[in-house]
Amino acid sequence: MSDHLGPQAQLIWDGLELRAPAMLGAIDRLDEDEFQWQPPNGANSVAWLLWHIAEVEDNWVRDKLFSLERRYPFGMSVKAAAREQFPNKQGLLGYFHEVRALTRERLAGKTEEDFERKILDDHFGRMTERQLWAGVVTSAAWHGGQIVMIANRMLLPQRQA
Repeated sequence: MSDHLGPQAQLIWDGLELRAPAMLGAIDRLDEDEFQWQPPNGANSVAWLLWHIAEVEDNWVRDKLFSLERRYPFGMSVKAAAREQFPNKQGLLGYFHEVRALTRERLAGKTEEDFERKILDDHFGRMTERQLWAGVVTSAAWHGGQIVMIANRMLLPQRQA
């Protein structure tokens, strides 16, 4: 399979990768306790957010575009896991990088016509494959921004205090 990405696939890839270095840099500066720390009022930890980014990117595409069973390498979905069941930082970063490599392979196999294909999603209804990928990109950007905000505004300043 070629590693070449068509124009739409390249745009999706660029959307996923543009802010990934900032997110990964913020995660890199966190120790394990900070990575797992849950903000007040039930907000999600950096660990939860990273797990969710990878799980959406893998399983939404796996299910809706490839008709494959969802997979849960940690034995469950992030939405079902109790805090004590969360994998460590190294494990979640490994999962993220594994899924991102799968995404590159999946996008490399797409034709421009593939993005017009209609699919049915339980939550969003009828949509195109392009719209599903747009959802993956926006989910990654949204939650990646939350990771950077938690790290830079809530956790790392506490170290300096």
